[in-house]
Amino acid sequence: MSENQQALAIYDDRPFFETALRHGVRRAIITQAKLAMIEAEAPKGLVQIAEAFGSKYLRPEIETACKRIVNLASLYLLETSQGDLDIAAKLIRDNTFLTLSRGGSGLLKALFALPEYALLGREQKARVEDFLDVWSLKDKPQEYRNLLAHRQNNALEIEAAFWFGRAMDVTQTELQEEDAEALAVIRTAILKRLVGDPDAPIENQIEFAQIIEGLRKEAKSKTKKTKILDAQRAQEQVFAEPIPTKFSELSRQVLEEILTRDIPMILDSKNSLDRLVFELKERYFICAHELEDTSDYDALVSKEWAKHTKGKTDIDSLLTLFLCIAAGVPAKTSLPEKTAKSIIKKIREHGLDAQKTIAWIKSTAPHEKQEGLLQDWADFAEEAPTYLMDDWDTNYSGAMRFLSENCHIEKSVKK
Repeated sequence: MSENQQALAIYDDRPFFETALRHGVRRAIITQAKLAMIEAEAPKGLVQIAEAFGSKYLRPEIETACKRIVNLASLYLLETSQGDLDIAAKLIRDNTFLTLSRGGSGLLKALFALPEYALLGREQKARVEDFLDVWSLKDKPQEYRNLLAHRQNNALEIEAAFWFGRAMDVTQTELQEEDAEALAVIRTAILKRLVGDPDAPIENQIEFAQIIEGLRKEAKSKTKKTKILDAQRAQEQVFAEPIPTKFSELSRQVLEEILTRDIPMILDSKNSLDRLVFELKERYFICAHELEDTSDYDALVSKEWAKHTKGKTDIDSLLTLFLCIAAGVPAKTSLPEKTAKSIIKKIREHGLDAQKTIAWIKSTAPHEKQEGLLQDWADFAEEAPTYLMDDWDTNYSGAMRFLSENCHIEKSVKK
């Protein structure tokens, strides 16, 4: 049949089964005897469909079953014939009505089996019966094709992620246990190829920060032409080690996304290293997201923070530091009793500038810690005036007890 006829058949508002049947009768592909067979077997099929999804004894269920069986048969005919009415008519001629509807049901079951999301964990699916209940009533073929394309792409991304994972020495089991996002794993593999280290994953946030810092230095280098600013050189670097053909286009798309989205962010001097790690880390697969000791990471991404905290991460030391900033005295993570009393005196005279500490945390602390630190400081700053501003506490005993419980106060050693 002509291309115009095929296009009209696909976009005809009538069920494709009906369109193909009329076409088959006009072209003498389908005989009157075949029409009689379809008419005879249709009630049996309707009862089976109605019983499968509801009750064969209720009229509304039979009417709904009629829509289901026609939709299922139409779906099978359209996908098998690709809209060619001659082929579809011959399929009607050579198969029973129920066989055609089962073919449509088979296509929906295959669609259901494809991954709903491109995640590497073991997917928890709903019941296939519920899926068929909804989709057998859909009469727009493009909806099926859109979902099919989406889920096939999910399957491709998952397969590619497992392949790239193995290339980085990460097992399928490890990726499944992490319930990793497929694209995050692929993105990581492409980035590691781009920086010339394709055989290992990103172990932790420190390594991720070092990669970002290395890219920044490479872009500033005047002695060599950087590949991250040259799409052709970047592609040659990524494909220097073979990638299976079926993953090639996906790999190019991910590389282009990195070059157009992530690299400009990385090279923007207004973005601190800490902010970049905070904003980009969820897009990549990092083996250990949490660090037991964050002092090395803090020193790398926030030098001013590391300078003031001196690697201390306990809350007492940090609240001591915040108190000093709010009181307008040199920032320390521990205070002798004598210094603590002088700070109390100053606070009673000039007040406690809690906002100054908030601004400092926001501008200096590692981004992923800020929310917790701001809450800790808010709790402290809310309670502190009760003790630190108590004029009745003339010998500072209540204020010092409060600071000893919440900050790092060095006890005086009696001689």
